[in-house]
Amino acid sequence: MTQPAVERLRRVAGRWPLRRRVGVFFAMCAALLAALVAATVLALVQFVHAGNEAINRWDPAAQTSQALLTDMINQETGVRGYALAASPDYLQPFDQYSEQQARDEARLRDLVRGDPVLEQNLADFDQMADQWRSQVAIPLISLVNAKDRTAKSASDDAVAKTRFDLVRKAAANLTEGIDRNSRAAVNARRGALIALYVALCVSVALIAGAGIGAWRGLHRWVLAPVDRLALQTREVAAGRNKRQIRPSGPPELRALGRDVERMRRRIADELARLAHAGEELTRSNADLEQFAYVASHDLSEPLRKVANFCQLLERQYGDQLDDRAREYIAYAVDGAKRMQALIADLLTLSRVGRSSESFVPVDMNQALATAMRTLDDQIVASDGGVGFSELPVVYGDPTLLASLFENLVGNAIKYRGEAAPLVTITAVPNREDRTWTFTVADNGIGIDPQYAQRIFAIFQRLHVRDAYPGTGIGLALCRKIVEFHGGRIWLDTSVTSGATFRFTLPERPTT
Repeated sequence: MTQPAVERLRRVAGRWPLRRRVGVFFAMCAALLAALVAATVLALVQFVHAGNEAINRWDPAAQTSQALLTDMINQETGVRGYALAASPDYLQPFDQYSEQQARDEARLRDLVRGDPVLEQNLADFDQMADQWRSQVAIPLISLVNAKDRTAKSASDDAVAKTRFDLVRKAAANLTEGIDRNSRAAVNARRGALIALYVALCVSVALIAGAGIGAWRGLHRWVLAPVDRLALQTREVAAGRNKRQIRPSGPPELRALGRDVERMRRRIADELARLAHAGEELTRSNADLEQFAYVASHDLSEPLRKVANFCQLLERQYGDQLDDRAREYIAYAVDGAKRMQALIADLLTLSRVGRSSESFVPVDMNQALATAMRTLDDQIVASDGGVGFSELPVVYGDPTLLASLFENLVGNAIKYRGEAAPLVTITAVPNREDRTWTFTVADNGIGIDPQYAQRIFAIFQRLHVRDAYPGTGIGLALCRKIVEFHGGRIWLDTSVTSGATFRFTLPERPTT
């Protein structure tokens, strides 16, 4: 093939889709492999057939032909001994091996069936054996039985030797023919084995060549174009949004490159829009933070004044007020205090998650101790107790983790039953994801499983305000603290006595 023809073929193949290239390549490999598999199967069949012929036919045939000659020799020896000693004991081998000869001939006839030469050799042997038996053995036995003195000399005469030599010759011809066929089967088996080895070697060479070809085609058609596309994409991902994607390779990869280029353009436009929106969001967050501070300060101060002046009004003019007026004043003071607590809790909730720069190794035993010091009056007043095992060290914000324990233990004391509250805190490691699972269990009134998700929402209360105080923000704050640290918190609904909360925290800071 000339060089221009090769170049035209390459240009045509270059326009082929990757699916077609791979299909043509594997079709060629499959055709060659199918031919080699057929050759291998044929060689294997021949190998097995030749082996079966040698092992299951000709080896037993050779042994049986030798056994036939042995049968005849034993018969001749028995007749000769009977002729010399005239003892019936010497005639027993003749009868025994006559029967054995018949069995061996039947077996050998089955083994050589289909081979005309060996069938004729076996027939010749059978004829010579019958002639020896009818012309030598039986007449000699008759002479011995008749006590003829010539029996001894007749056993060694020339006729007897000639007849038995013919038997030996027929047996030799039979054995030689069987050996010839056995050697032919062995040679055929050897040739089939060589052909099998050649087919296997060619198959291995074809597979190796196909592997090399597949690797080179994969590198040229897929890996190199994908590497170039990936390099350009990484440059875009690194921040070079104006880096234009120039695809290469098969039509599929070029189409993919064009899609990536369109995506790059959309991402660049979206990033520009997001950058502008981010600036606006930053300004908005700053305004909201300032508003939250001002709102908390400006709202808390009037509420304190309302509460203080209501209490002052009650103290100074209490003797002039009736019970209804004092009740109204108590409502006003309670509302102001609850509003103050609500504002404080909302501010605490809003501040969670602003930054993880304050994360340090936190001894959870110390965080729990801090929470228990805050709750000391409540624990003593309820005659309760808090038991805990050795807690681990995790990365996080010490103040937030202490607040987490404070809310969970505080809830366990608040929602207690008739018995004194008892809170148990444990932690177990999770080796697979390198986290710790903490458990805070109590013996309180418990929580209905149907509210397992609702209780973590803000302002969600399961009881009326008069029964249990609070703002309904505590568990929402716990969830925000845990999720800010890269974990999760849930109510274990499988525990039916009391309430059992579990939460996870990573051993190391999450990225």
